[in-house]
Parts: sequence; C-alpha cells; structure tokens
Amino acid sequence: MDEFPFLQRLEATLTMSGPPYCSGILEVPPEAFNLYYGRKNARFIDLQETATSNDPSDLDALANACERAKFGRGEETVLDETYRKAGKMDADDFMTGLDIEATGLREAVQLGLLSDKEEKRGVRAELYKLNVYGEGAFFKPHKDTPRGQSMFGSLVVIFPTPHSGGVLVLRHNDDQFTFDAAALLSGRGSSGGIAYVAFFSDVKHEVAPVLSGHRVTLTYNLYYETWRNTPAPGRGLEVLQPPHASAPTIKAALAAVLNVSTFLPRGGTLGFGLRHAYPIPKVWTTDMGSPLESLGAWLKGSDAALFSACAVLGMTPRLWLVCKATEDGCESEIMLDQMLELGPEGIENPELALLACGGVHVCDSYTFTGDARMPWKRVESDDWNGVTVHWVTKASARDGPRSAYVAYGNEASLDWLYTSVCLLVDVEPYVYRSRKMDA
Repeated sequence: MDEFPFLQRLEATLTMSGPPYCSGILEVPPEAFNLYYGRKNARFIDLQETATSNDPSDLDALANACERAKFGRGEETVLDETYRKAGKMDADDFMTGLDIEATGLREAVQLGLLSDKEEKRGVRAELYKLNVYGEGAFFKPHKDTPRGQSMFGSLVVIFPTPHSGGVLVLRHNDDQFTFDAAALLSGRGSSGGIAYVAFFSDVKHEVAPVLSGHRVTLTYNLYYETWRNTPAPGRGLEVLQPPHASAPTIKAALAAVLNVSTFLPRGGTLGFGLRHAYPIPKVWTTDMGSPLESLGAWLKGSDAALFSACAVLGMTPRLWLVCKATEDGCESEIMLDQMLELGPEGIENPELALLACGGVHVCDSYTFTGDARMPWKRVESDDWNGVTVHWVTKASARDGPRSAYVAYGNEASLDWLYTSVCLLVDVEPYVYRSRKMDA
C-alpha cells in the first residue's frame, strides 16, 4: 500500500497537531500592575510590589473584597466550594492598568492560537473577571461556557504575586499539559513580567490547590472578529508553547496522500472527524436554523487549518452531520447536510424517515487504522444507493445537536436523533488531480 506512510503522516498531523493552547511570559510596563477595585470605597494595589514585599495585607484586602466564586453546572450557576474554592470580582468592580493591545498580548494570542493568517480572522479579547486563589483554593476539572458562537477560547493572565501551587492542568482529547505560572515567575523580582495562557473553549482545565500565598489572575473571553493585520509582538515576549499545526503543514501532508496514484485512483470521499467541540445547540428545533450554516466561520485550531488546506488544494470541504440509525439490530450511518426535525408524529423506521428527508446513506465506511497489516477497517451496508467514505479521523460520538421524535415499538416512546459533526471532501480521480498538482 504505497499511500500508507503518507496517510500515517496526515493522521498524525491532524491528531497530534500541537497543544490546544499557547502560553508565555510578557514584560509589561509598571502601570500594567496597577489595580483599582471597590465601588463604594475604592482601593489600590500595585501587584508588582507584592512580588518583593513580605507584607500580605494588601493581597488579603483584595481577597476579602472578592465574592465567593460560582460556576456553571448544566443550566445552573451554583456555589459549591467542594468543587471550586476561589474569590471572584466582576469586570465592572475593578479597573486594571494592563493594556493587552499596547503590550502586544492580544497579538501574541492571535499568532499562538489561530492556525494561519489565511483564515483572515482576528481576535477580540473581552475582560471578564478577576480571581484570587488563596491558600487551599482550587477549581476542579471543567470547561468554560462559550458566551456566543463567536467565542472560541479564554485568556488567563497570572500576576507575579507570591504564591506556590495553583498549577493549571489542561486536558484535550487524550493529551494533558501543565502550566506552572508560579514557578515561571518566581525569582524574577521586579523584572515586570506576567505569565499568560490562552486555550480553546473545549479544553478541560483545572486549577490545582494553591499551597501558599495568593494567585491573582485576570480572565478574558476570546472572540473571533474581522481579520486585521497583526504586527509581531514586542521583544519582551517569551513564548513557551508553539501553536497548532498550520494550514500549510496539513496541506503538505494531504497533498502527499493525494499524489499517490494507488490512493483512490477513481476518486472518492474522505471524511474527517472534528478535533474540537463547538457551541452548537444540543437540543435542536426547526426555529433555530441549521447549525451548520455558520459553523464553518467558527472552526478553530487544526479543524480550521484542515478546512483551509482542502480549499487551497482546490477541493470543496463541506460540513455534515452523521447520525446512526438502528433497525432490526443493524446499525447504519446517515449523512445530513442540515439538521432535521422528524416531528411529533410517530416514526416506525427512523432510517427511512431520514433518507426520505434528504439524508445520504453511507453504504461503505472505511476507517484508517494506522496498522500496515490492515490499514482500513471496513463496515459494510446492504444499501448500495449511497456514498462510500474513507475516514482519516473518525467523527466523535454524539458531539452535535439532537432532535426529539416519537418512536413506535411495542409502545410509542420519545426518542432522540443524535448526530456528530464531520468534514467531508470529494477527491477527484488520480488522472485529474495529478494534472492540477503538476500545473
């Protein structure tokens, strides 16, 4: 199988395309450490001075001025100090001297998280809150709640206040990363440095218990905005973590596969499961509009890079929903280019109902295994009226919207149509695509 090593490289590029975050240390001017807080009796603290002071009274006062931090659990905002113990101050209750535009921090985040300038998207950072984690404070694993479809991540700035512990642990898919800002900032004294880490919204993260001192942070919500030219950050930036794989990297890996004459010589369809999760409504009804219509504009990380790479290679990437239907114990895959609501009327055979509404049957499904002895695992179907998909990376189970319908069995019951989001691209026969590559 001539294409096997190239498929391995493509899969590895997509699934191990760098961490879903960027981080670093940034030198900032003295005024960036100024913090005013309190609506009635305003107070002031210089967070840089606390780095060399043995008097914790100013930090104690800041901590006492904070509310106990709540967090989202399902549809509720709750206070549970067995899960999160920290102080919180909303953006309306304080004023910071940190200017993330003037210091180049926003540019550093844009260059670190967005996969390629070809995406023509910029980053807008909106100050969200201040947190103080005192001794024994922590936040167990959680994901940030996106505040709108254009929100794609969070930026956390950690000031050099004396503390130990409070390590940030990030998890995405099967990977785990740690960011110990206290260790990075200790010993820098009055050098004027802050630590920062920015990550995508679907990254699960936790704050390990603070062992001593006060961990003071600012959190910004990150939104996509219209692209603007981004100058290189200033000299005071020390980047600690590289960005995601870029569109050119993925393009090169994909082009190498397509350039093999034995790979889909007559053409076919390639499938890619998305690596990131997105704020798609989990329960869908027809009045919400199609969840796929705007998703293409909000892809992030390696998903955005893959979409861009396919387009640059002259292919047309399309987002589809995949749902599994079971009939008489046999499971089949149905592709949908828009979400369907099967309705309140009884459905005896959901597979036929989906096909009647424009769904496309996956008659053969091949999943790349990475094993040279059996590179593709085949799942056959009895229906030959459909599409054959070669999955380079498999779609995540049930990560898309769901729609309710009434199922008929021995008794009528409410059931759910679950979907996953994937990217499909049609590949031309080798004789045609080779001409384009040689051009």
